[in-house]
This record gives sequence, structure tokens and C-alpha cells, in this order.
Amino acid sequence: MPVAIVVATVLLRAALLPLSLRGYRAERVRARLAPQLEEIRRRHGKEPVVAAEKTSELLRREGSGPFAGFVPMLAQAPFVWLLYREFTGNSMHGYTLLGGDLTARLVAHPGLLVGWGIVAALVCVAVWNLRQVPAGTPLLVRVLAFGTVAVAPFVPVAAGVYLVTSGVWTAVERRIFRGKPAPTSG
Repeated sequence: MPVAIVVATVLLRAALLPLSLRGYRAERVRARLAPQLEEIRRRHGKEPVVAAEKTSELLRREGSGPFAGFVPMLAQAPFVWLLYREFTGNSMHGYTLLGGDLTARLVAHPGLLVGWGIVAALVCVAVWNLRQVPAGTPLLVRVLAFGTVAVAPFVPVAAGVYLVTSGVWTAVERRIFRGKPAPTSG
């Protein structure tokens, strides 16, 4: 069953790859337009509606939009919800990974070795992803890289397998489509 979770995750992420590619393109457009976007913020800082209109107009002219990076995440949400319902249902009970039941949660079973392995894997993935975040990324975004680590003890092992697989996919995808990581600051 753990292999089925990995396969389902990979298929889902592969199906969403075109949306992810649009997000990476939008990211490059925003980086290229950063000086112009900063000028809009400077000129219209006290007029948020005007600033938003000017920003949208500039991004639209360049074939991008302010929410392009969120589309893959939003498109994935219904599938994640369905998988989570499956992970918490009776159909997973009895399937194991490294001796740990796929429905077990680390918070309820602190001695669950596979649960700690998932947390450790998610820490590694978060650090890897954080190293690929461009310099100057807001602190909140940098902290969010560890969101799955905080969630992992509260979800079933099956969901942890999904989180690790999806996190590794994201890290590899970013490495491929962003290229060499930018140096990070403090």
C-alpha cells in the first residue's frame, strides 16, 4: 500500500506539472519586473487599489498574473482531501510501513519509528527546499517550508508518505525548473 501512495502522488504531481511550469514562468516574470513592481509600490503605496490595478496590468501585459504560483496548490487541494479521507478510513487499517500501521499517528504513538522517520525526511526536504528559495524571500515564506514538519505528527503515516513524496517532487521540480539555487541571506 505505501507504494500505491507514492505512485498516486507521483501521478497527481505529474498531471499538475503544466500548471507548475506556468507558476515557474510567472516567478521568472515577477523577478524580471521587480524594479517596475517596486516603482508601482513606491508611487502608489497610499493608494492600494491603484497599485493593485497597475500591478495586474503590468503582469497581464507580460502574460502572467499575481496568483500564477498558487494555481498548482489549489488544483491539488481536492485530490489531497480525497487522499486524506482514504488515509483516515478503514481501508488503510492493517497495511504497514516499517512495522507501523498506515493509520497510526505519531502524536498518539510517540514510539512509532516510521513516524519519526517521516518527520526526519520532511526536515531534510524542508531544508533542501529552503536552500532553493531565492535570496530576499520573506521570512514567512521561508518558515512555511517547515509547515509539513509541524503537521506530520498529527496525520496518519499514510499521509506522511504522501507529504514526503510530494515534498521530494517539489524539491526536484524546483531544482530542474529554477536552476541553480540563489544564495540565501540570513
